[in-house]
Amino acid sequence: MENLLEVKNLQVHYETDKETVYAVNGVSFTIQNGETLGLVGETGAGKTTISLAILQLLSERTARIPKGEIYFKGKNLLDLGEKEMQLIRGEEISMIFQDPMTALNPIMTIGKQIAEALRLHNHQGLSLSEIEEKVDEVLKMVGIPPERKTEYPHQFSGGMKQRVVIAIALACEPQLLIADEPTTALDVTIQAQVLLMMKRLRQQLGTSMILITHDLGVVSKVCDNVAVIYAGEIVEYGTLRDVFSGKVHHPYTVGLFGSIPSLTAKTRRLQPIEGLMPDPTKEVQGCRFADRCPHVREICRRESPSIFAEGSHQVKCHLFREEEKHA
Repeated sequence: MENLLEVKNLQVHYETDKETVYAVNGVSFTIQNGETLGLVGETGAGKTTISLAILQLLSERTARIPKGEIYFKGKNLLDLGEKEMQLIRGEEISMIFQDPMTALNPIMTIGKQIAEALRLHNHQGLSLSEIEEKVDEVLKMVGIPPERKTEYPHQFSGGMKQRVVIAIALACEPQLLIADEPTTALDVTIQAQVLLMMKRLRQQLGTSMILITHDLGVVSKVCDNVAVIYAGEIVEYGTLRDVFSGKVHHPYTVGLFGSIPSLTAKTRRLQPIEGLMPDPTKEVQGCRFADRCPHVREICRRESPSIFAEGSHQVKCHLFREEEKHA
């Protein structure tokens, strides 16, 4: 099957007069039609920067991409100019931003905001009445009564605002949807409803999706494949089964699972991952997780680990390379 999106060895730096921040450090992954990839990691891991790089929405003043390629339907997006990217954004690739409160225009009705997305990419030559019909159709799709299209964002709850943002993102039926922490600001009940709706819409429209989150519980409900990101690198990659039930895991992934509350296990305290991510303004010679890893060895501080692979499951860790040698 042909890849819809292919990211190859992507690097992103933020440069100022005083220092360089190494935000993304050689990230590679692929997404096929109809597939959902979860990008998982703690705050500051580089997840949002990767999504902004795909859409070419990085700051022109500070962001640099010294190396890497981003192929969408066989075309390298990094070779395209702003006018060409404007045709792709919203129509072929859409993004659900993290905070629905700031993603919506407070002085425009939600109906007008959805209609605006349709008008900007009106290659089908829809009339005004047909655009209005499409607005009603999209609102129904996300579970909002069309009668509410004349209302403003402040008249909606947080969960309903997020549904509006999803409606805008899906209005032009994009082939790829990037969802950046789409449920972070919502309570657990509304979060479950939004995730169920997104899963249903993905099946209905056949849209591929990148789900950016720090919540492995969210990943388990929506994703086909998972990329665990730490300090701008993918340290573990595989199918949902690989990452949740595989025999080998990166120590960071083990730490993420250990910090999740369980309804069945009798534990008095959660196990946090001790320490902090490395300073992103300093280049790291060895493994970026070495200072926090319970299995750290001398080689971990000297050499960057290569990838250990078992089928579709990949782990970037010296620990498994050593085991492979003695097998």
